[in-house]
Amino acid sequence: MTSVVRGRPPASSRETLADAASELFLEQGYDTTTVADITTRAGVSRSSFFNYFDGKAATIWYALDEHLAEFAAALAAGEPTGDSRHTAEALARRVGTAPPHTLALAIANADAMGVREELGTGRALRQASLASALAATSESGSPRVIAEQIVAAARSAAVFAGMWRWAERGAGTTNLEAEILAALRSVEFGLPERQDALSVTVVGSGAIGARVIAELAAGNVPGATLAGVVTRRADALTEAVGQLSAGITDFGEDLDAAIRASDLVVECAGIAAAQTIGSQVIAAGRDLLIVSIGALADPASRQALTGGPGVLRLATGAIGGLDLLAAAARPGGIEDGITSASLTSTKGAASLVQPWMDVEQARKLETATEPFALFEGTVADAIELYPGSLNVACALAHATGLWGETRVRLVADPGAERTTHEIVAAGAAGEYRFVMTNAVSEANPASSAVVAETVLRGIATLAGPGATFV
Repeated sequence: MTSVVRGRPPASSRETLADAASELFLEQGYDTTTVADITTRAGVSRSSFFNYFDGKAATIWYALDEHLAEFAAALAAGEPTGDSRHTAEALARRVGTAPPHTLALAIANADAMGVREELGTGRALRQASLASALAATSESGSPRVIAEQIVAAARSAAVFAGMWRWAERGAGTTNLEAEILAALRSVEFGLPERQDALSVTVVGSGAIGARVIAELAAGNVPGATLAGVVTRRADALTEAVGQLSAGITDFGEDLDAAIRASDLVVECAGIAAAQTIGSQVIAAGRDLLIVSIGALADPASRQALTGGPGVLRLATGAIGGLDLLAAAARPGGIEDGITSASLTSTKGAASLVQPWMDVEQARKLETATEPFALFEGTVADAIELYPGSLNVACALAHATGLWGETRVRLVADPGAERTTHEIVAAGAAGEYRFVMTNAVSEANPASSAVVAETVLRGIATLAGPGATFV
């Protein structure tokens, strides 16, 4: 092989040539760039170029083509799996470990480089080839071979759609594997019932988390299995569920491992965890179910948690009626459907003592003999001051879209044995009033006992077939 000039080691020749080609495509366009231009820019001979590529288009595709070739060879050497979904997911992991950056650059700069036609043609050919490879994993004698070929083609299209989305959003901005997996999940709509269980990781092992962990570990949520628990202390899981902990994976603070093992991550650890851990889960393309809806009060966190590629799901928590209010306030629906909303929450006075309170403020709550208004203000202020008590305010604001307009009132009642939430909303769609009185959690008087049940119902809805209200 001809040596590389200008001191470049032979091992870097392919990458050097590909980078040089990309630079030239950007500078002078794909059509006017010749192989000679590329070799001159790279400082290698023409023969070196053809040792690696069969033409200038290959400089765009080479990294992806290697992945596809290795993947096809691995499939050909293995046993049929009967399902192309898992093999497509394996390809997502393979490509995600070594992203095709020259392809990403071409996608992001298709018009500037003049490669849009090449990308369209090249994508179609490779997508068809991958579909054939995925379809070949099905059992050859299956009576559903035509349907499986269609599904394999859809999964191949999803793989490429995920890559294109990753590149168009800016390579490095999101995780490539996550983008492909998110696209693959969209294919599953309309397919037969999934045969494998929904793998669930729970973040947090407090009053709500312990209940969710115990029910999942006991197999009481059909269609769902407990992948493990994310905890901050080595003994937290044992304290939460006792002997059950022996059979549960404790990821500790290894969130990456937890995400890899999960289809769904459930947050039961508070607003800070929902914001920090939750954003990582969403960025990784996994679904996230949060209890601490107060995390959405901060606009930056709201954007991170709702920006995908993972899907954010909200536990309804201690209040109902949100589906009706969301429908009434739907953008593009009834004009001025909901224009005002308020929440009045009444809780046991002693349960509302906060770490930031001074001795006098805390004593007032602990020794109160009559109900009194402890707080009146905005959703943002409510969450800042009473993060564990007023998540429901964020749920209301999110449903109506009235983040700045929703008014919140918190009443401290020394005689309250249950928690009461009263929602009032109005607009062109109608006038609404909901009153909910919930038993408090024995483990955490600041929370309602029903919150854990809404989480478990949400998991069950995601895990199995059946009818549910939407």
